[in-house]
Amino acid sequence: MITTWMRDSLTDILRTNRHADCKFIIETTEGSKSSSGEVKLNDVEPKVFEKFREYVYGYDDERLEVYDFDTLVKLAEFGNKYLVESIKEDCVRHLLYRKEMFDTEELLRLFQCAHTLDYSLLIDHVSRDLKNHAKRVLNHSAIYQFSTDVFKSYIEVVESRLSEPERFNLIEMYIKYHDLDAPDTAPTDTESDDEKIFIAPAIEGKAKINGEYISELLGLIDFCKFTAKDFYEGPGKSNLLTLQQKYENLYKIARSCSHVSAQEELETKLGNSFLSSSCHSDHEVQLSYISRSSRRGDLLKPDMTYD
Repeated sequence: MITTWMRDSLTDILRTNRHADCKFIIETTEGSKSSSGEVKLNDVEPKVFEKFREYVYGYDDERLEVYDFDTLVKLAEFGNKYLVESIKEDCVRHLLYRKEMFDTEELLRLFQCAHTLDYSLLIDHVSRDLKNHAKRVLNHSAIYQFSTDVFKSYIEVVESRLSEPERFNLIEMYIKYHDLDAPDTAPTDTESDDEKIFIAPAIEGKAKINGEYISELLGLIDFCKFTAKDFYEGPGKSNLLTLQQKYENLYKIARSCSHVSAQEELETKLGNSFLSSSCHSDHEVQLSYISRSSRRGDLLKPDMTYD
């Protein structure tokens, strides 16, 4: 645990810049001085890095309370990248505390952040919220900013809350947005033979990866849950499925529908047969009762014949 004295000392070091984060040891006298003493970081904004340094040297957790959502997310991701677990944990704690106040776009971005951090607790909490508001979140533009792995996870999260046609439409829109189904671009004649040697395998490799990813996404969809009309309007007109896949899925849908119709028809016939049999039996009982009553009446009837 950091003491007050250590915190004050580190803060003073930060303020005066009397410190060095790196030390270079030159083993021979022939070493030459670097042309530049600066190390440029291109993966972080200056203001975010300044707050990161303030936290590392001052370890003032209270500062995080006044930072907005965007800053907390960027600090958590930067700390995760450079293995500073303390700032990542503190930022996640503040994000979870404020979670109920986040709007749809912030929740979606937090879902991406949770996967970037590989933080199970945060993933579970945000997934629960997105599942509960799946209809409201549907077609939000932030969904299409997800990385491929995170988008696949999102499609799995909303499985029970969105219909299969809705999930298929999301998949198709995402794939088109990122041009994952774009046709392969063959090397042009203007490129040298050496360039073609390197370009062709790269294109083929990328196309293979995209094709496998699309297959994984489509594997999450149960096409048997489509109606024939929904399938025709969606997957039937999409180029994500081959003609053979369309025929096979349409056959399964038709078979499923015919099975349901046959079952309903059978249940109806059985129901009518039961009712008919029941009514007939009651009618026979009534006739039998009337017949017995009539015979009983004849026996008890007095002899009205007079001499």
